[in-house]
Amino acid sequence: MGQKLATPQTTCAFKSGAYGLGVHTTKNHEKLATIRLATKDDAGTILKLITDLAIYEKEPVSTVEVTEAELVRDGWGPSPLFRVVLAEVGGAAVGFALFFHTYSTWQGKCVYLEDLYVAEAARGAGVGTLLLKTVAAIAHGEGCKRFNWQALDWNTPALDFYKALGAARMDSWVNLRVGKAELPRLLGLS
Repeated sequence: MGQKLATPQTTCAFKSGAYGLGVHTTKNHEKLATIRLATKDDAGTILKLITDLAIYEKEPVSTVEVTEAELVRDGWGPSPLFRVVLAEVGGAAVGFALFFHTYSTWQGKCVYLEDLYVAEAARGAGVGTLLLKTVAAIAHGEGCKRFNWQALDWNTPALDFYKALGAARMDSWVNLRVGKAELPRLLGLS
């Protein structure tokens, strides 16, 4: 049996054990998982989970450049750039989903999932599904036309998980990026 949490700033349906902000029984019915919107007080926990994600993705911890202060400014300042849904089991954060609105010139308002991560010890209990479907429920509740994200090509467990949930691969699209070092060159500043 689940319990919905009050969240005046976010429209999100609740279905016990499936999605929504609130308390859910995990897939194996052994534990309760709380899915909630993060607050600025969670910035340190989010940064720790981001660092854990970098390690999982086989990246050096030094690649995580964002600071706790930047997370607070960018997530809970006067013009928030993102939102985070946290998963907690036994009062400890075990996963997160960081997402934000984007805009499609063809379809309108969309949601982009920047990262979804569940700690290894919490995998297999449905926490990742709760996080992903909760972001989908938020996107749906806010009238978004699409929900996009990326996965690393070597991350077969994630790709299989997303496929099982009905996500379509977009292999015809190529991701492009101008990084921190290249940006000044693009502008002719270096």
